[in-house]
Amino acid sequence: MKLGYSTYAMKSVDVFEALPRIREIGYDAVEIMVADEWPTSPDRLDANARTRLRSLIEDQGFPPPILFGPVDTCASADERPAMLERFSEFCTLAGDLNFGAEPSVITTTLGGKRLDWAAGREQIADCLTELADMAAGMNTIVAIEPHVGNPLDSPDKAAWLMKYTNHAHLKLNFDYSHFWVQGMDLERSAELCLPDAVHIHIKDGVMEDGKVKFLLPGDGDLNLEAYMKLLCDADVRVPVTAEVSGMVSKAPGYDPWESATFCYQALNDARP
Repeated sequence: MKLGYSTYAMKSVDVFEALPRIREIGYDAVEIMVADEWPTSPDRLDANARTRLRSLIEDQGFPPPILFGPVDTCASADERPAMLERFSEFCTLAGDLNFGAEPSVITTTLGGKRLDWAAGREQIADCLTELADMAAGMNTIVAIEPHVGNPLDSPDKAAWLMKYTNHAHLKLNFDYSHFWVQGMDLERSAELCLPDAVHIHIKDGVMEDGKVKFLLPGDGDLNLEAYMKLLCDADVRVPVTAEVSGMVSKAPGYDPWESATFCYQALNDARP
C-alpha cells in the first residue's frame, strides 16, 4: 500500500524543494495543490516550470500527481463561466504533469454554493456532470469529496450520486475523516465509497461542542491499523494520501516538515 502526501499543507514551500524532501521522508506519491494562492497555481507555472515539475515528479519515482483543484462546482449562472474556465486550466495543468497512461485526476469539493441536498441533489448532480463532461474531453477524472458541513456529506449520498450520474469521469475522493467526525461507521463508509474512489485522503478529527476540529492522522482516536487493514483487504490500489487540514497548517508554530514526518510515521506504522 502506497502512502502519499499533499502540498495543501505546504503553501509557503517551493514545490521544487518540497518534493525531494517528501520522497526522502518515505512517501510514494504526491498530491499537488493548485488553488490560486499556492505556488503551483496554473497562473504561476509557465511552460518551462511545468516541464521541470513533471520531470522532477518522475525522477523522484512518484506516479503522475493528483491535483487538488478546488472550484465552486455549483456556481450560479453568472459565475459559472469563470469557474469552468478555471477548471479547464486545472485540467490543462494536470495533462502537462501527466506522464502516465491513465487519465489525470483532479479532486475538489462542492465549493461555496450551499444547495439543500433533498431539494437540490439532481441540480448538484447536473453541475458535476457538466464538469465531468469537460474533464472527459481533457483526459481527466473529477474526484468529488464528500465533506462534513456540505450538502454532500455522507456515504449514502455519495453512493446515490455515483449511481445517478454513472459517469466514467466523475468519481469519488474517499476521505473518511468527514464521516468519522459525524460518527459514521468505517465499514459501511468504505463499502459504499471505495468502489468509486480514485483518490484517498486520510486525517483525523473530533467534534467538539458541535464544531469539527481536524487533526493529523495518528493524532486522534481513529484506529489507523483497522483503517489500513480494511483498505488492504479491499485491495485498494490508489495511494493513501495524508492531508493536513488548514486548521493545523494555519495554527501558530506550524512546521510543515514536522507534520509531514509525523503523518508518515503514523501511517507507515499502521500499514499491514
